[in-house]
Amino acid sequence: MEKIDRRVQRTHKLLADALVVLAQQQGYDSVTIRDITEYADISYSTFFRHYPDKDALLLDLIQNTVAELRSVIGEDEPAQISGTILFKHVAENQALYRTLLGGLTSSAIVQGIQNVIISEVLPSIDLDADAIVPREIMANHVATSVLALVKWWLDHDMPYSSQRMGEIYAAIIIMPMHKKQKFIP
Repeated sequence: MEKIDRRVQRTHKLLADALVVLAQQQGYDSVTIRDITEYADISYSTFFRHYPDKDALLLDLIQNTVAELRSVIGEDEPAQISGTILFKHVAENQALYRTLLGGLTSSAIVQGIQNVIISEVLPSIDLDADAIVPREIMANHVATSVLALVKWWLDHDMPYSSQRMGEIYAAIIIMPMHKKQKFIP
């Protein structure tokens, strides 16, 4: 695995943090690269040594968040435990998630997050050959459901604990995916 220079990591973190703060304040679409670099106290030209545009910075931020989640959620973790870990992560990183899923966010951001989740979920879906719902539709459903549940929790000021949300996540999103599907006329 390629090791990234600490200076590069630091620059990426400063830029990502600036994007999150500024997007919360003024909405993602209103944030400019100049705003990001000024807030991060990094030269404008340095930004372009790391990213071609702000969408690439956002995609990197999303991919790093998913990788971080993947590293803390074990592959064979029961759904309730992985859900609890997910919601603890959301609680600990509220600013990030509120920025990504909040009201001032571009639908392109949410679509990007959804696509990353789909690519993560798709390989783990093991349906029977005669399943009613195709794998790619199931992966899309899981991705949109997870995002909707996280957004609901944040929008309602997290009224339930991470553990309770893990139970809800398992019950309404993950468990139905693993049940034998039958068509009932």
